Amino acid sequence: MARGKYHFDLFNASIVAEIDLSKLGDALDTFLGEGGNDDLLNQIIENWWNQKVYPEIARSMDEKKINASSALKQSFVPGEIVKSPTSINTVLLAEDYWEFVEYGRKPTRNGHIEGTPYLWQSIKEWIAYKGIKPTNPNMSYESLAKAIARKIHRRGTKATHFLSDAFTESLQMELVNELNARLGDLIFAVEVKS
Repeated sequence: MARGKYHFDLFNASIVAEIDLSKLGDALDTFLGEGGNDDLLNQIIENWWNQKVYPEIARSMDEKKINASSALKQSFVPGEIVKSPTSINTVLLAEDYWEFVEYGRKPTRNGHIEGTPYLWQSIKEWIAYKGIKPTNPNMSYESLAKAIARKIHRRGTKATHFLSDAFTESLQMELVNELNARLGDLIFAVEVKS
């Protein structure tokens, strides 16, 4: 990861943002160190996720018509916040299939990961929710779901970039500016008292 800039890494069922705090000054080390004001920091970051990031993700999903059952959109919640003297790592949790929606899916073989539903099973739930009916009256929902799954395995799916389009540099800088404004005043007050 490049230093001196806001970082955004994605893995598994969570989205991790690492905020480089070097621009906020050396006094921040004292503020974020042992016994620092974690409640305020957590409140600022959770508010940023809920009031700034989530609405942008929802807007992007609506714009791109990514909303089969609303399950993915409703699944985004702030996760753990881990701090160090120079950075904050914060996690946004979501349904585990967000990666396939964000990045698409390359053609695959009919593989299956033990403990997870088969692709056709997930698609069967999706077509039932969407009210999609087989065009052939002799075809069952299961047969339709398996046909769609076969096509996905053969051709893959296209990336939507709903998340990366929503998670803009200006949105990221809003958090840095908010941290600077809210924590900077507290840091200055602590330095003046010393």
